[in-house]
Amino acid sequence: MLSRFSLYFDEVARCGSIRRASDNLNITPSAIDRQILLMEEKLGVPLFERMPKGLRLTAAGEVLVAAVRRWRRDLRNVEAQIDEMRGLRRGEVSVALVEGSGNFVTRSLEEFARRYPGIVFHMHQMISQEVVDSVLSGEADIGLGFNPPDRHDLRVEQAMIYQVGAIMRPDHPLAKKAEVTLSECGEHPLVGPDRSNAMRTILNNAWSASVGELPRFSAAASSVTLIKSLVMHGAGIGFLTPIEVEAELEAGELHFAMIAHTKLPLSALTLISASGRAQSAATSVLIQHLAAAMMRGSAPHLG
Repeated sequence: MLSRFSLYFDEVARCGSIRRASDNLNITPSAIDRQILLMEEKLGVPLFERMPKGLRLTAAGEVLVAAVRRWRRDLRNVEAQIDEMRGLRRGEVSVALVEGSGNFVTRSLEEFARRYPGIVFHMHQMISQEVVDSVLSGEADIGLGFNPPDRHDLRVEQAMIYQVGAIMRPDHPLAKKAEVTLSECGEHPLVGPDRSNAMRTILNNAWSASVGELPRFSAAASSVTLIKSLVMHGAGIGFLTPIEVEAELEAGELHFAMIAHTKLPLSALTLISASGRAQSAATSVLIQHLAAAMMRGSAPHLG
């Protein structure tokens, strides 16, 4: 894309000799000399001083060679960007995500999919530990999970911090409140996670510290989807993060209330990748896109 003169001139300036530039470029000395003479005639100033042992740039030549080298750097950057864009015309990215994050992910990917329609996403829903295992094994390029372990082989790209709260039907007696206590919740039927879920232990400990007894769950479920379904069908009050019920809150199907006077542990929806692993262009740009979306959504819900 750069003119022959630019290439020849830069090489002569670097070598200080038309003969050495000719050898490096595999171009005849007369062809190089002709290009330089034509430019000197066009500009009306000499670009080189002809010395006994070679050529030395004049002041005008110094200005011009700086510009030529700047153009060459800019061209390399443009070519790199175009190569990157060419790579993003197609590609595949595997995403492991925890249940409850799907609405955030699909909404965030709308704009990305419009911009890069040739990229195919493979979405796999699993529990948080499986998200970590999938990323580390290479089965998934990136993962979204709650509270991943602190490991040297795991890279945290971004996180959204949330406080677990109470979810209920909009017609529930407590639905007019923005905050509720665990004691108030305990006066109504409760829907909790089953005993295999770490949140069950967290709720038990919080209840014991705040109320003085364990919560009495009228129903328990092994998944976020089942907990939401039970709550929406009137089985009781459930306990989830806002992002896990984002779609239902927007649709007016559920009400979310913060837990007052009791600090349940913060929950972090975290975007992760494997440390040190080379990423495809599609994966790298998707990470940047999701991280930016998480930055925009990370401020609320801290309790």
